[in-house]
Order: sequence, then C-alpha cells, then structure tokens
Amino acid sequence: MKKTKVTIGIPAYNEEQNIENVLLSLMQQKTNTISLEKIIVNSDSSSDKTNAIVKRLNKKYPAITLIENKDRKGKYFRVNQLFHTSKSEVLVILDADIALKGENFLETLVTSLVKDKKSVMTAAHVELIRPKEFFAKVIHATFVFGDFMRLSVPGYDIAANFHGAATAYKKSFIQKVNIPTNLSDPHIYIYYMARKVKGFRYCSEAVILQNPPLTMKDIKQLMQRSIGKEDKELERIFGKEMLQNANIIPVKAKIIGLIKCFLWQPFYTPLAVIMNYYFAKFARPEKVDKSPIWEINASTKKPIIYGK
Repeated sequence: MKKTKVTIGIPAYNEEQNIENVLLSLMQQKTNTISLEKIIVNSDSSSDKTNAIVKRLNKKYPAITLIENKDRKGKYFRVNQLFHTSKSEVLVILDADIALKGENFLETLVTSLVKDKKSVMTAAHVELIRPKEFFAKVIHATFVFGDFMRLSVPGYDIAANFHGAATAYKKSFIQKVNIPTNLSDPHIYIYYMARKVKGFRYCSEAVILQNPPLTMKDIKQLMQRSIGKEDKELERIFGKEMLQNANIIPVKAKIIGLIKCFLWQPFYTPLAVIMNYYFAKFARPEKVDKSPIWEINASTKKPIIYGK
C-alpha cells in the first residue's frame, strides 16, 4: 500500500514550555498509512530555549529540523513560508502550545483529508483543558459554550471552525495560496480560499488538547486581535457576502449549542452565557490590534501534561 507523504510545519515563537512535548509526541505517532518525511520548526526569532531544544532533539531524531529566523514576522508569515517550501503530498501545520491526543492523531487527520477527493484542507478538533479554579472554570465553560455552537453548524463549514491550531492541507491547494502581507486578518484568508472551492472539512476524530486563556488580561488581548474583525482587503478579494455568510452561526445551531452545554455543565452554563455577553464587549474593541505579531497569551502557554 502506498503511504501518503507528510511534512509537519510548526511556526513557533518562545515555545520552550511545550515544544519538546509536541515533538516527542509526533515521533511516537503511528505511521501505518503515512510516511513522515520531516518536521520543520519555523522559529519566528525565538529568544528563549525553543531553538536549543529543537537542535538537541534533532541529534536524536534527524527528521526534526529547525529554521532560525532573525526577525520576528508573525505566525502567518511563517505559515506562508511553510506553504511555499513543502514538497510533500500533505502539509500539517501545528501550533506548538498543543498536545496530540493519542497515537493515531496524525494518521486520522491526514486520512480524513486524503480520502475526500473534494477536500483541500481539514481542521482537527480542539478539546480545551478544564482548569481547577472556580473563576477559571467559568471562563473555560464560556469558550466551550462557543465551541458547542460552532460545532452545531451543519457540515462544520464556518470560519470559526478554522482555529488554526492543527490543520492539514493538500499540496495542490497550498501551491495556490499566497497570503497577502497587507491583510489585518491573514489567518482567515486560508479558510476563505478553501471555502471558495467548497473544500474545507472538520475532522472531529483527530483531537488536540489546548489550554484556553484563563485571565481577563489574556482574554482581552485575544479578543483585540484582528481575527474575525472587518478587513476591507478581504472584502475586496472574496466579496462582502461571502465573508458575512462564513461568519454567521444560525439561530438553530446556537440553541443546540446551548442545550449541549447545559447537559454538559448545568451549573456553569448560565454563568457561561452571562460571561459570553461580557466577552462580546472585548470582541468589539475601540482599537483593533492589526499587527501580525501577536503578544504572548500567557495562560495558554502552560505546559500540557500528556496522557490526560
């Protein structure tokens, strides 16, 4: 049986807390149907121990390689570079602050993409790690409430389901994608390119673990990012109607999401609904941070313990 050739790309900036865990987890993934050609850590001018950790692992695992960049350009500048340099049939882009759930994650994600002839990209499912503190649990429930709503959209084909933390792309697609440098929201450009050809998919069976932001400072900083905000250049490229349709969660999906959240956590759901309205104020800031270089969201960078 012919194996699908795969390259992993990890854009990273100061990820010393989790980079070793995610790289070792990748080396432990099953590869019965895929051939893992290389793992590229594209370091965006990291100033901590990220580069040193990757170099050390490279000595034991030659498939792990490091690209050191002197200037910080932002995540999607590095993603664009990975798009242009990958020669494999499938490119998987992973954030460094995640954990892979199970040894079949990679095969599951890649297989779901390859077996669907019309798909061009697929996003993995994100499972947010639940904290122990009461207020942090309310914040966590608020994000999970949003997840239940977006995942209740038929076919999952909505911009919110392209989270960017773990995605797989066909070579034929990324060869046509060149993220413009003048966008305030370069993240969502990739999704719109896939939506144009009805090629976006969501793989609920391939699961990653991720820490949600758990402080009001980090939430405010996250909500001020340009992701999901108005971008005139994107409107010019794809049309305002497409952008609007891609960001609307139908009322039915919202109701279903609310019911699912209540069944999951009946105590925290009412608090999450209230907190959701509070978050909405942050999502409409007076000044949007349009810089492609994001501030570190500290509470999402805590080490993730594997085996949860």
